[in-house]
Amino acid sequence: MRARTHLSEWKELLTFIGSNSIPALHRLIANAVKEGWSPKKILDHCRLAVAGKYTARNYTQYDYDLAILLYELGGGAAVHAMNHSIFALPSRNTIQPYRRDFKLIPSVSGLRFADVSENITTLFGSHPDRAGESDVLPPEKCGHTLSLDELAADPRIDYMPETDEMGGLCLEHLSELETVKVGKDLRAVEAAVAAVKAGKVHIAHEVCVGAISHLYGTNYGAKPVYMGPTCKKGPWQDGVRLIEVIIAAWKRSPDGEVKHGPIMSISTDGDHKRRLALFILCMQMEILPDNPLYPFVCNLPGLNLRVGKGNITHDGDPKHIFKRNRSLLSSLEGVVVKNVCINRDLLLVWLERLPNHDWSETSIHNLLHPSDGQNVSEAIKLLLCIVEIAKLDPKDFDPSEAAEFEALCLLGEAYNALLQPFINVDLSLSEQIQSLLYADMQSMLKNAVLMVPKTRLINGELKVYICLLGDDVLEALFGRCRMIGGHSPNCSIGELRDRFGSAMNLDYIYERHPELERHPPRLNMIRKRHVDHLRPSHFKRELRAKSCDLESCWAAAVTAAELILTTYGDTDLSRPLGGKYPAISGGIDRSLANLDGSSGDEELIDPNTIHFANLVAGVEIDAMILAEKLSDSSATAIPRSLFAEIDAAGRLAHKKSILRTLFNTTTDGHTSHDRLQRVRGFTIGNKTWDRDVESQQDVSAATHFQRGNLFTTLLCHNGTHLALAVARSTLIKRVAPGSKAVSVSAVPRAELHLPASFYTIAVSSRLIDCSIQDQALEISTSNLSVDLPGTRDRTWSFQSSHFLAAWNSLWSILLNDPTLHDKFPIFTGVSEGAFPYQIRSSHNHIKTLGISYASPIANTTIEESVRSRKACRVCSKVVKDQDRQGHTGEHILKALYNVPDASVKVPVSFLFESVNGV
Repeated sequence: MRARTHLSEWKELLTFIGSNSIPALHRLIANAVKEGWSPKKILDHCRLAVAGKYTARNYTQYDYDLAILLYELGGGAAVHAMNHSIFALPSRNTIQPYRRDFKLIPSVSGLRFADVSENITTLFGSHPDRAGESDVLPPEKCGHTLSLDELAADPRIDYMPETDEMGGLCLEHLSELETVKVGKDLRAVEAAVAAVKAGKVHIAHEVCVGAISHLYGTNYGAKPVYMGPTCKKGPWQDGVRLIEVIIAAWKRSPDGEVKHGPIMSISTDGDHKRRLALFILCMQMEILPDNPLYPFVCNLPGLNLRVGKGNITHDGDPKHIFKRNRSLLSSLEGVVVKNVCINRDLLLVWLERLPNHDWSETSIHNLLHPSDGQNVSEAIKLLLCIVEIAKLDPKDFDPSEAAEFEALCLLGEAYNALLQPFINVDLSLSEQIQSLLYADMQSMLKNAVLMVPKTRLINGELKVYICLLGDDVLEALFGRCRMIGGHSPNCSIGELRDRFGSAMNLDYIYERHPELERHPPRLNMIRKRHVDHLRPSHFKRELRAKSCDLESCWAAAVTAAELILTTYGDTDLSRPLGGKYPAISGGIDRSLANLDGSSGDEELIDPNTIHFANLVAGVEIDAMILAEKLSDSSATAIPRSLFAEIDAAGRLAHKKSILRTLFNTTTDGHTSHDRLQRVRGFTIGNKTWDRDVESQQDVSAATHFQRGNLFTTLLCHNGTHLALAVARSTLIKRVAPGSKAVSVSAVPRAELHLPASFYTIAVSSRLIDCSIQDQALEISTSNLSVDLPGTRDRTWSFQSSHFLAAWNSLWSILLNDPTLHDKFPIFTGVSEGAFPYQIRSSHNHIKTLGISYASPIANTTIEESVRSRKACRVCSKVVKDQDRQGHTGEHILKALYNVPDASVKVPVSFLFESVNGV
């Protein structure tokens, strides 16, 4: 009987689970297992969960990671939706202790050592554990790669409130400006606008990013330590200076080389100016017997042994190299091998002969005429197809075809050796090194070879991951940054730092859960099921640095290369024919597509007459740090404000609005869905400036207009005169379009005086009650009238000179602004008291009429606006002539359909009878 009851309870529980959507069911079951609940208790909790009265909150790290992932990619709305769904993920407040807020500093006023050093501390320093979770940085010292590349950005100027600077001007030409700080007025902004219009300074379309990554099996994502807007029109010396500053900051920072290990290589794309800068920095000295690397490389004939300070070498990104080879082969010029020009026309003939390929005319044409030059998968596919040509049977080839076949086979062998280390996860480190030695990509080759002894000097137990060489990790960072933007992938320099912070949080999550990250198919280097992207974890063979004997690998590679290195043992493979180093001279590299400009303007460097001390003056880091400290100390002494004066009258406007308006960028803020962006030209969605500064300001009569204060205005009296009136404010509201009005007790005078102010001021029903004296005007603003014999309530006194000044000021503003002519109210009379205000003079005890603060509007520009505003005879509402027909029609329709009209003061039926009687 007991077993039947128990079985019945389990059936009831399963039936309920199968027929209802139970929030956080997996966590509820986990609680049940942990606490040992009975089936009945589990069922009771399931019913409470369905009713919304119980939610299991025993969140796992996976739940936190999913919620943070949703927050970084979809924002707070996505987290809220999933928190209230059946998945019941943690809320936004719950995930905050598990999410790091990275405060990165972009370099908008020039290359600064302090900015780079601070970013290194932010990204690599020790931080409090996130709710008990320790940092995921490598537990031991390892090598690092410095990657440099550009990211497309929106060409607009940002206001950086932390430093009061304009962000987005190219750093190459900031010397044309005296300062990039906005300051208290428009002088600095106007000077920058003039320089941009004159072409002396540019609004950057790209951001140069320098990132450092671990050469380790985990946490190898790129971490951006430098962000600077660029126009890419500076000399190559700027690139040298940038690299030197980043390396110096890494060496000096306590969270850099001392803690994590040295930078061993510098990787970048094929930018010709940066290639020259890398050549200068990474080819300064030769590895001699006193160098720790010498025992490992002294018996490797043909290897270029020149390195930079600290044995730093430069590296070419493998994916860029693959794409350039495809571009070269797909051109009409092609590449010459054994006097055979291999180009797209020749490949078209030979690729059609490959078996196991169902070529269509479209597919083979697309392969050789790529519309997307950045598709890595298609580039590798073409190179592998050339490798497959060697499998054809040559017995039926004529002499011309045999010569072409031999050249294609030789090229295919080279491409096969180049590709295998990056697409074959079954190779050991020694096999990868042997393969790379046969490829003629010498900068990448030398860096990969020297990475082995450099890693051994740190720790021979560390693994060497050739798949991490190059700047692919930086490209992955760019992809995540653009993905965060959704339908707006590009961003300005100000927004980029926030996106990079979010990308760092994503990096930690994808490190723990790589299956959650989607990689673009066109960036895949292999097309295998269940393998979207090659990671260090995919390589299962021996990869420790101490397992690779470079001399034996080199000997095996020499044998595989058909004794080529033995025949030409004295050849430097970086320049096999001697003379200049390829890609460093003034000639254009035909494998590079869409070059911004020719490298012909660059200096030609003869390697036989190189004097590096003359080429690179070096960066005086100590002097640079001292100058930055002096600049920062003087800047902090000057108080900063979010507003600046825009005219001689002292009117203020927000600095973001000033920059948007004066620079007049292509970004159309008027069509933005964000009201602040649309009206004021800035947004606070990402908390780019601190609103608490305003809330902490003291409210005083000098700075704020408060509820209950008096103010002067103009009223139209009887439709014939404009008169000065004094009113008392009883309510101040901030009414923004599309939002609910908010009542405030005080408003800054600067915001109240803005042309597009959202503030409205209400007054009491009894506006004015005045008494008359010779030199003073007394006004009572009391709402209650209490008559006491022989007394009078006197609350305010004004000098007539003050009234005269107010009258002149208001009248001048009204005449100069036609949009105000129909804004003032019209009154037909006053119930008690004297209006307009008059001051009577008293001479010899005889009172005579003195000054009257009113003026007729006849024969003025205001008359037409007032004449077109007449009171409705039905409801007494003042209506313009062009609106009178529609207004009267509303009264008529309500009367015809017996709809109550509360605004009617005279019965409409009486109006109709009078009209009919006429």
